[in-house]
Amino acid sequence: MAYDRYVCICNPLRYNTIMSHSTVYKILAGSCTYSIVAFGTHMLLTYRLPLCGAEILKIYCDNWSIVRLSCIDTSINNIYGLFMVSFYFGLLLILIMYSYIEILKVCARSSQAVIAKALQTCTPQLITTINLMTASCFDIFLYRYIPTIVPYEFRLFISLEFLVVSPILNALVYGLKMSELRAKIFKTFNMKRIPGSTKPYH
Repeated sequence: MAYDRYVCICNPLRYNTIMSHSTVYKILAGSCTYSIVAFGTHMLLTYRLPLCGAEILKIYCDNWSIVRLSCIDTSINNIYGLFMVSFYFGLLLILIMYSYIEILKVCARSSQAVIAKALQTCTPQLITTINLMTASCFDIFLYRYIPTIVPYEFRLFISLEFLVVSPILNALVYGLKMSELRAKIFKTFNMKRIPGSTKPYH
């Protein structure tokens, strides 16, 4: 998404050439390959562990919830997990920061209309990315290091935020930009638009 925004704003006339079908397929293939290798290795490392407990501290089961139930040394799992988290978030932050620095450079030399369009295009990604990364960091490190110190209600909130709120927020932030979806929402709730305005009224 960061690369797509970068090309869209910094190279608008070459967008269709750069973001061709082959480029999109390569990006998708890279994402899928990374996920298969990373999570496949996680599963293999976890599969070898004998379990000596049955209490899961989350409202859903994930890899670390199973690893912490093992009665043997899990240092390899811990090191690999922290490495993958650091690599994923580090790479993600570098790519996003680079793309937005380049976008800001273009905006600094452009008109107010271009700046407004860039903000409209980039803000949804920033909102969803910040929300996802914040929830992920809390979810990962909270249960890895201080799972029983934090109150249960807060742990429940973080789990729900990571599991439920993030996907819903993505759908809302990106979906509401579609005029067809907005029209259906307004129709569902019997809302009408004020003529000449983007704001609805009841």
